[in-house]
Amino acid sequence: MSRFGDWLLMLAAGAIMVWWAIRRFDRWLHEPPGASLRRLAQAGGVEPDEAVTMLQEYGFEVLSGKHRVPLGVVVDDGPAQATRLYFDYLASKEDKYYLVKLERARQPLEWTASALRERLLVYALLFPDCEGIIVANPKDKLLRTVRFQLEDGDG
Repeated sequence: MSRFGDWLLMLAAGAIMVWWAIRRFDRWLHEPPGASLRRLAQAGGVEPDEAVTMLQEYGFEVLSGKHRVPLGVVVDDGPAQATRLYFDYLASKEDKYYLVKLERARQPLEWTASALRERLLVYALLFPDCEGIIVANPKDKLLRTVRFQLEDGDG
C-alpha cells in the first residue's frame, strides 16, 4: 500500500516539474524584445557624475550604471575559467536602449572598423535589442554612437 502512495507522490512531483518547465519556456518564448534590458535597467542604480550629466545634456536618460556581466570560458573540455565583461551605463533615448562605454585615457579607443569590432562587437552580440553602443568621453564632452550591421559580401 505504501508503495502505491510513493509512486503517486513521485508522479505528482514529476508532473509539477514538467508543468513548471513548460511554463518557464513559454514565458521565455513570448517575452517581448528588450525585456532583458528592462530588467537590467531596474537592477542597477546611478550615481550622478560627470558622465551621467553629459549623457543627460545630450538627451539620454541614464537607467542604470556600472554593470558586470559574468562569463565562463572553457578550453578543450577543461574547467570553466571565470571572467567578466564590464560596461558603464545603460541609457535610453526615444524608447531605444543604448549601452554606454566610457573612453578612458589608459585605454584609448582606436576609431578604425577593425579596432571597434574587436572592442565593442561583443556588447552588440550580447545585447541585440540595443540600438547601439555609445562611447562617451567626458573629458572632451564627446559622444559617439557605434552600430554594427551585416554587409553583403562576395567572399
